[in-house]
Amino acid sequence: MLDAIIFDIGNVLLRFDFNRAILRVSPQCSVDPVEMPKRIEPLKNLLESGQLSNEEFLRRLSEAIGYRGPEEELVGAWQQIFDPVEETHELVEELQGRLPLYLLSNTNALHARYFLSTYRVFNHFAGSVYSHRVQMMKPDQEIYEYAIVEFGLNPGRTLFVDDLEANVRGAREAGLLAHHYRLDRHADLLKLLHSHGLKLHGYPEGEGAARRR
Repeated sequence: MLDAIIFDIGNVLLRFDFNRAILRVSPQCSVDPVEMPKRIEPLKNLLESGQLSNEEFLRRLSEAIGYRGPEEELVGAWQQIFDPVEETHELVEELQGRLPLYLLSNTNALHARYFLSTYRVFNHFAGSVYSHRVQMMKPDQEIYEYAIVEFGLNPGRTLFVDDLEANVRGAREAGLLAHHYRLDRHADLLKLLHSHGLKLHGYPEGEGAARRR
């Protein structure tokens, strides 16, 4: 039986698409949209690792992509890149109150401010570790070890759910149980939780439906 579950956010609880932001601001930028991802990625990593403040990030981002519009529009474009993963939102609703749920995510303050105020699913988590706050990032061992201590967990009885294999490996190396989540294989997570004694709506029916698709 599990004592707790830790969820990643991106492509587990929320789909995201940075191209949405690029298309939105590109009419007010001097840099070709095709070139923008290469310029944005290093700044995103600095922001998510807590090495840039929001203000410095926005200033440097504007310079990197030649943005000439109002800052509030750039912030809105940066934030509004998410869509809910309804299956995991429903799962969290079903699990909440049955065992503690936590968040462990590489993210930044601008995104966190947006998704925490937009999606009610985040009300069901007992705690969170965000990379920009602790200045550590998955898959480095330190962030998993920090989360284990912060949440007071028994790692061998805690499941970590993430969409990236490197992050899953890092969690296992820290002693956590871990599941590589895929948006098109949600039933695999239900099956795993069922194997740990958690009876869930849509399983085993959901497993059979997934196999037939």
